Amino acid sequence: MTVTNPDVIIVGAGIAGVTAARTLMQHGVSVLVLEARDRIGGRAYTEQETFGVPYDHGCTWLHSADENPLSALIRDQAGYDTFDFGAREPIYFVQGQGESGRGARRATEQEVQEIEKAEDALYDDLWAYDAVTHGDISIHDLRPPKNKWDELAQLRKGPFEAGVHSDRLSVIDYQTQYETGTEWMAPQGFAAGIFKALGSVPVTLGVTVEKVDWQGQKVKVQTNQGTITCRAVVVTVPTEIIADETLKFFPSLPADKMAAFHELPMALLDKISLQFDPAFKALIPDADTNEAYIEAPQGMDDIDSWHSHLLCPFGQAMSTMFVGGQLARDISVDGEEAAKNFALSSLASVLGNDVKKLVRKGHATKWLADPFARGGYAYSNVGKNYLRENARQSVADRLFFAGEALHGKWATMAPGAYLTGQQAAHEIMDHVMS
Repeated sequence: MTVTNPDVIIVGAGIAGVTAARTLMQHGVSVLVLEARDRIGGRAYTEQETFGVPYDHGCTWLHSADENPLSALIRDQAGYDTFDFGAREPIYFVQGQGESGRGARRATEQEVQEIEKAEDALYDDLWAYDAVTHGDISIHDLRPPKNKWDELAQLRKGPFEAGVHSDRLSVIDYQTQYETGTEWMAPQGFAAGIFKALGSVPVTLGVTVEKVDWQGQKVKVQTNQGTITCRAVVVTVPTEIIADETLKFFPSLPADKMAAFHELPMALLDKISLQFDPAFKALIPDADTNEAYIEAPQGMDDIDSWHSHLLCPFGQAMSTMFVGGQLARDISVDGEEAAKNFALSSLASVLGNDVKKLVRKGHATKWLADPFARGGYAYSNVGKNYLRENARQSVADRLFFAGEALHGKWATMAPGAYLTGQQAAHEIMDHVMS
């Protein structure tokens, strides 16, 4: 691999890596980003080839958009439109007493009130819990479900949002993160907007970094295409790639640093998206970018008692089912065709089997099978939230780290990658380039 040895090498061309590169370049620092895939973006990826419309495989929402630093990038710098998803009301379907050929029906007004009551009760308990006095516990143990409405509330906090079941989710980690309730989407593509706003950086694709040797005067980055030297490295790979030493360091990282990465395992949230004939929209005429929660038909799902779908995103005759945690892991093993059939069967329990005749195309993401992702985003084991910052801290003013897993308030979210990318760049300018 013929390159000019730069001041800084950045491992990974996701949001964290590209942000770090742009920030350093703006201050005259020479950089090279090494990306193992054949594209930039990492877990933030928009493409239009699959469905003919912008389709985000990973990052989709501007969470807490009124505080989210990426809101301005997408709207002002990229010039993309935003959609106020938070203003849309969820639609709920419960099993039993459906119309002919259907096993489910719309929830009654009383049932919706019960669902909202369960959701509010969990939310209130999460913010009222004094973890300083009582210690960290899991979200499940904070408020164990007593009925199916409680189970839905737990699933919404767990697999549907965090990609892991709530018995493994830290209350302190939840309390630390932003949640203002303002939720936006980007119809032209979340990831496309981010990378348009950030601008281009020097990236070499198809290069897998195997080892970072930081013992000498210069840092040596060993790849599948040769070795490059630099003054500092920014590592933006998912936590498990460091924890299991797929990416090796010599000398090894300090023991407390490695311990931090071991306590931040990868959760899994996949999307199963279906595109339909336009007649699909008439089946639920009031659906337009609405969440739909469907009580799982008996015998269909032994893991989760509810399913989560996004219906008719931006008015399109499409749906996206979100599967997380163990269900997502099981489905990923069965293959894409089985995943599409699973999502379609879930919808058919509400809309009837005729909906299967309207399918034009489908796609299932496979983040677990991606060796450079290992899942969706990293959760904190109970009692280990503080290790997010430990994992982010630099080593010997040579090794710097960035990514969604390493930011407390924006953990698991794209702003965490963006802000830690900026932090790493500023630390390099302060301690390496000065």
